[in-house]
Amino acid sequence: MNRLVILLFPVVLMILSAAGQVPSVEFKVKEKSGFLGIGPPRFMSLSMSNADRQLPLTSHNVNAHAQYYFLIRPVGGWLPDAGFVKDDVPKLSLYQNQKEFPILSRSEMLLADSSILLGFSKELKINEQFLVQFRIDQLVNQIEFKVPMELWPGYATFDRLTTKASTEYSSGAFRAAIATYATALKNDSLKIFPGYAELKDQRSRVFESFLARHESALYGSAGDVMLDLKQRIRAVDSLRPFIQYVVDSLPDPSLGITPFEPGASLIYDRARQILQTSRATRDSLQDILDDQNVRWILDGGSGARTGYLYQHMIETLAYAFSSVDFLDTASTTLVFTIPQELHARLVKYNLYESYETFTRLSNERFARRNPLFSFEFLPNVLKDSASFTQPYYSMLKAVEDYFFGRYDAALKEIFLIFRTCSEPLLTERFDEMRAMIEVRRTKRYADVVAILREARKTEEGGQTEAAFEKYRQANTIAPDFAFSSYRWGKYYSRIGDPIRAITFFQRAYQLDTLHLSAYREAFDLYRRGGNYKPMIEVLNTALRYGNQYWEIFFNLGLAYLGDGDPARAIQHFEKALTINPHNYETNIQLGLAYQNARNYQKAREYFNNAINIDPLRQAAVDYLMKLNEIQRSGR
Repeated sequence: MNRLVILLFPVVLMILSAAGQVPSVEFKVKEKSGFLGIGPPRFMSLSMSNADRQLPLTSHNVNAHAQYYFLIRPVGGWLPDAGFVKDDVPKLSLYQNQKEFPILSRSEMLLADSSILLGFSKELKINEQFLVQFRIDQLVNQIEFKVPMELWPGYATFDRLTTKASTEYSSGAFRAAIATYATALKNDSLKIFPGYAELKDQRSRVFESFLARHESALYGSAGDVMLDLKQRIRAVDSLRPFIQYVVDSLPDPSLGITPFEPGASLIYDRARQILQTSRATRDSLQDILDDQNVRWILDGGSGARTGYLYQHMIETLAYAFSSVDFLDTASTTLVFTIPQELHARLVKYNLYESYETFTRLSNERFARRNPLFSFEFLPNVLKDSASFTQPYYSMLKAVEDYFFGRYDAALKEIFLIFRTCSEPLLTERFDEMRAMIEVRRTKRYADVVAILREARKTEEGGQTEAAFEKYRQANTIAPDFAFSSYRWGKYYSRIGDPIRAITFFQRAYQLDTLHLSAYREAFDLYRRGGNYKPMIEVLNTALRYGNQYWEIFFNLGLAYLGDGDPARAIQHFEKALTINPHNYETNIQLGLAYQNARNYQKAREYFNNAINIDPLRQAAVDYLMKLNEIQRSGR
């Protein structure tokens, strides 16, 4: 039999008291009452409750148990009898989304207020409207029931997070607010709350305020003329990560937020624009600072009041650029090293920043496959060459020519370096460059060079025997490669085997008659043993093959002096001095040679020349004082 369903207008009562908010509805349970049914209708109320009947109601105690609980009690002072409780109360049910929820549990009626605690399935969604229905005969009365949001499951969490985020935002703790909004958005159980849909926009507004704050600080610092350039650059560098944070964090796939989200896209695009502008601003400031740091180096000026600083810098740069690994043909970055005393001097005279800037800019040019130096640098170094103790111009130009593929020009400078340079470390480096030019030009020995690099690294790692095998392998593959023989000779020299070392040095300069370093190493090993005749033979061999260099003549002078032939020693020292007139050591040795020949006047002349070349060095002064003693004693 069909039942007649009557939907009544909701009579939803809220019992407002100190106990809190209690949602409740009243509904009719009997059409008539009393004797012979002549009494008025009977009503009851249904109120939200919890298993413990605890007040005030909270989202916690309402949702804490396995069922939802409601209190049913009579309205109007009437008292339900046992039959009503047994037969009529079960006629009450809840109805939601085409599903009826009957009473699952029922307590005894309390005498104090005639209330009965009813339990219903938690499949009921109290965040959505449902119907209270009660059957009277063939009629079913339905009344709407709404539970306030404050009692929904998760409300305490939702309220705590949104309040916390709002407080953080108001206090300027934007990143904390962003994190709090993210926590709320990731909690799917909070989606039932109307305010959840607004959380994304609220989060975006926090990002917008965060961006505005740091945009203002960034542009303000970049344009603050009261700050020096380094301070402005540091300020931009310190603030750009905050802008990057917006770009990286505003879109969040885990929250379902893309860069194209209506509330986020404008902020995201603005942040990217600020990043681009700040990068350009930072680069502009850095360019100005870089130019300030290196302009004095580029413009030259040994004759200026601070010319000695310029000379120090050019010397340091020559050591730095000649220290790069010429054997590494695949390098995209140049690694510079300088002696500790040069580093200390940079620090002492506050030049390190200029040095670091200069080498960094050169590396940037190298990465772009451009010449290493600014166009005005080398011509100005050339103008000041007379003030340098070594051929630094040729060294720097050779390095640039080498890496830019101008091998003929590099070779020309290398032989100019060999002619006058008095520093063996530097000439050895450019001898290495000369060997690598041959490798690059002929496309031969590239595999051997790779083995030699591995051998040196292995040796530096303390694996002497493994290094030996690699040197042996390289020389087996390319017995006609002078550089390989030279490297094997250096290996034997380092492990204290001069006989084998000399053998491979001789092999190197026989294969490559211009191998200055091989001549020098053989000469040095003979010198350590006091074997002057072989020293003279090695250097005369070098001269026969056209190595007319300061170093060869100077070392021949030392060899003849040691061999007891001061006349020839003087002859070769004077040739060395003709090639390099401002060499301190040559003047010292000529002074000693003339002193041994008892030509004290010439000895004094050369000692004085040395003092004039470098007044700060003590050796010439000491030798001159000894000469004075010799003359006073009449020896």
